[in-house]
Amino acid sequence: MDLHFEIGDPLRPRGHALLYFRVDTEPDNVYGTYIITLPITADLTKYVPPFLAAHLGGAGSGPLANFSAFAMPPMSELVEGGYDRLVRLANLRNDDLVYGGSMFSYDLARMMESVAMAVQEYSDAWSQAAGESGAGSLPADDATIPLGSPGALLGDAPLTGGGADALGVNEVLWSFMSEGDRLAEMGRLLGRLRFAQEGNDASAIADITSEMTALGRHLPDEFGIDTLVAAAGDTTPRGAQLAQLYLDRCYRLSSGDTEQVRRIDEAIRNLERRG
Repeated sequence: MDLHFEIGDPLRPRGHALLYFRVDTEPDNVYGTYIITLPITADLTKYVPPFLAAHLGGAGSGPLANFSAFAMPPMSELVEGGYDRLVRLANLRNDDLVYGGSMFSYDLARMMESVAMAVQEYSDAWSQAAGESGAGSLPADDATIPLGSPGALLGDAPLTGGGADALGVNEVLWSFMSEGDRLAEMGRLLGRLRFAQEGNDASAIADITSEMTALGRHLPDEFGIDTLVAAAGDTTPRGAQLAQLYLDRCYRLSSGDTEQVRRIDEAIRNLERRG
């Protein structure tokens, strides 16, 4: 496979990249995934039961014995927002943006194979650059693709690749999720927050709250995630009830159940009056 770096330097990969493919029969769509190379090689066979370790690797061999790079998701998925969104993310996060070529979206086996080959090629390039520099691959001083170029999102401010605030791997994963999956993730975070509150773990509470707020940026404004997060920060039983009602409201809005949304809004108003 011949990877084409549209943002980044193939001689000095950053170690993390947005990889995308195109489909000849779907000119407006791109399919993407996220490649991560680990700075420390891990032997994952140490973390699985012995009877599985024998099949997954041993004596330094096997798929998990020298785990150093992976793609998530393991098969390229349709990217909401298309190519423009990938450019925005790569510029904002200082990621490499790599084109893997053209394929058929219905050929799932081929898609997975192509991603695996791209991961191997990207990882090899990073390892070679790290070996030559002695200190890992340094970010290339390449120019980012400007959002003012043809096809860029209109009305958005330009974003450069040297920003200090990285959104993190979760931001990329959320961008590939469906709305329902994002809401499920919000529910999981809400459960973790309650557990942290019960244990009075201030550090975990702050981290989870920030994560919920960041995830909320990937959901429609009408969902009122800020209000949900504020209610979740209230450790009283009333706060817990409100947070759950707000989450239920998000699910109903997502499914288009306006009647249930109306009933939940009334329940929220009644609960707030009693507070």
